[in-house]
Amino acid sequence: MNNYDSEYYFISYKSTESRPILAADADTATLAYTSEALPLGGRPLKFHNGAATSKNKHLFSKKPPEIIFHGSDIAVENEIYEKLSSIEIPNLVLQPAIYIDHNDVWHENYWFLTFTKKLDCWDRDKSLYAPDPLTGFGDIRYEVISYHLKKSVLDLIPISERKLFKMGATTEGWLLVHKSIAGLFKKTGAELVPVKEFGTTFFP
Repeated sequence: MNNYDSEYYFISYKSTESRPILAADADTATLAYTSEALPLGGRPLKFHNGAATSKNKHLFSKKPPEIIFHGSDIAVENEIYEKLSSIEIPNLVLQPAIYIDHNDVWHENYWFLTFTKKLDCWDRDKSLYAPDPLTGFGDIRYEVISYHLKKSVLDLIPISERKLFKMGATTEGWLLVHKSIAGLFKKTGAELVPVKEFGTTFFP
């Protein structure tokens, strides 16, 4: 019997002052880049370090991390992109992106992971969450504190179609990765948190 809580990891970050955060420039901000596949041949998405100020620039490394976060979404460097592009992952679009760091240096070797659909597979009976849903997003979302995955949902989906997905019906929409490809995300800028440890990691 599958124990899905032991098979999946949240792709997360460590909260440090030196962590860059993707902030979209004015043109990119007008696009639905977090939920839609943009037309091929268009301009790359463009982001700067939204965590950098004139007073804290010294905290950030000249070499940006291999994975940079935009909320719970991520942009990854070419090496990860090449490996992901060889795996057929449903609802995932890899969109070219430019990251402009705290020194105004352009890094044109990033790709933004856009999921056009989410997978709602968290167990309402076992997970800890605020009971009142939030509306106004175009759907219903809950604030989930700790997770258990729903076996009856995942049993119906072949492993080839759930190796990487974005969690649905939650306010955060974290990315989850199956242990079979989790090694792709063991890179600078990211931390893999087992599902069963998520609540203790973020809400000690």
